[in-house]
Amino acid sequence: MRLRHRPEPAAEEPADPAPVSAPGAPLTDAYRPIRRVTPPESPLPGVLAAEGERRVLLVDAAVAAGGVFGGHADRPQHLLAPLELVRRSDGHDLELPWCREPLGRLLDARTAQGRPLAGGELVTLVVSLLRGTREAWDGPVPPDGAPAAGRWWVDDEGRPLFAPADDGGQVASEADALIERAMGHTRERVLLRVIGEAREALQRPRRLHRVIDGLEDALFEAFAPRALERGTGQPTVRPVLDEDPLGTDAFRSPPSSGAVRDVVERFTDTAFAEAVGEGVDRARTAVRRALTSGGRRLPLAVGGAAALAVIAGGLLLPTDPDPADARAVSRPTPSASRAATPSDLPEASPAPSPRPTPATAEGAHAAGDRLRLAAVECGAHGDPLCAAIREEGAEPLGPEVLDVMAEAAGVELLDDYGDVAVLRADAVSSGGSALLQLVRLDGRWLLRGAQLTPRP
Repeated sequence: MRLRHRPEPAAEEPADPAPVSAPGAPLTDAYRPIRRVTPPESPLPGVLAAEGERRVLLVDAAVAAGGVFGGHADRPQHLLAPLELVRRSDGHDLELPWCREPLGRLLDARTAQGRPLAGGELVTLVVSLLRGTREAWDGPVPPDGAPAAGRWWVDDEGRPLFAPADDGGQVASEADALIERAMGHTRERVLLRVIGEAREALQRPRRLHRVIDGLEDALFEAFAPRALERGTGQPTVRPVLDEDPLGTDAFRSPPSSGAVRDVVERFTDTAFAEAVGEGVDRARTAVRRALTSGGRRLPLAVGGAAALAVIAGGLLLPTDPDPADARAVSRPTPSASRAATPSDLPEASPAPSPRPTPATAEGAHAAGDRLRLAAVECGAHGDPLCAAIREEGAEPLGPEVLDVMAEAAGVELLDDYGDVAVLRADAVSSGGSALLQLVRLDGRWLLRGAQLTPRP
């Protein structure tokens, strides 16, 4: 783990700066202390601090003992685990992800505000809880024991993390309870079916590694993942999905099978309504697969989806869409890459070649390697900011980070949340590693930031 230095937070009352040799005096300005925090505001007591664009929690290493996960071969992505070892003038801290709020409280707030989770947010929630449960059981667990008890939180990037807590529950049971609550945010039948399968898998957490890949593929096929939006803020007057009832959002995806079925059932019998609902499910799946695979069948799928949207949209005009339904996937993810078969595609007349779609857009992995090379090229020409490929307001990249990126043979995709991705670049000989954060704005990938990180 890389050693870092940090200053102490300012005292509650104004005071003269302490001499450098005094206990607790700052060693460097690597971190900017913001304020002290204690449970229940955070999993552990410590100092909320800023490091560039990131917010982190600095906790005394002795205090953090037993309050974080350790002993994993690779640093877990969905468990509260140290990111850095930080040196103080009088001891050491652990740098931890900033857990902004408990996941359960976020769900309660979104429900109270009339802001149900979108489909992509549900996918992020379920996949994260599955991965965190697997990571907890992949760690040092006694043969007849279980991982540390705790609670699920949401970090500053909208990613669920499981943090140890003496009064918490087991990782799998806590995950199952939260997923059950989250299921009330949608009526999308395909998504609910896959989430139900995920809950069944959580009943046997030791075997979760055998089925998690298939469950993730099915979830990513239903909706593109997106970070969880905060549960704070003023309650909305109307559901979030009513923001653009007749605008472009209404034509980005076919309407939900559940909504179509409910409307059709008002004017026909139940059997016919169920048949229409099944047809909508098949058409939605065909469009998602066609968007993922592209090729000559994409125009047929898009044409079929457009016809379905017009027909079902007319049926649904008097009603409101379901929360998860209005957030149907509009771009592929690395995990959803199976090709469509002829039987999956709806019948449609031939159409001209479509305009570029997300299926032909650059993926997060390819974008990460391209941006890495571009940043290295900028650094070699004395431009560490490289504004052409950076998010607005980004800080210049440090020389150590650029050296690692230059020495790396490529990048490894760690997490893909749809419009936000995290990748790692490993130097070939020096042993250093760098974490790259990407963000997609208006269909274009940009480099948000890059930091050195301990090599797994």
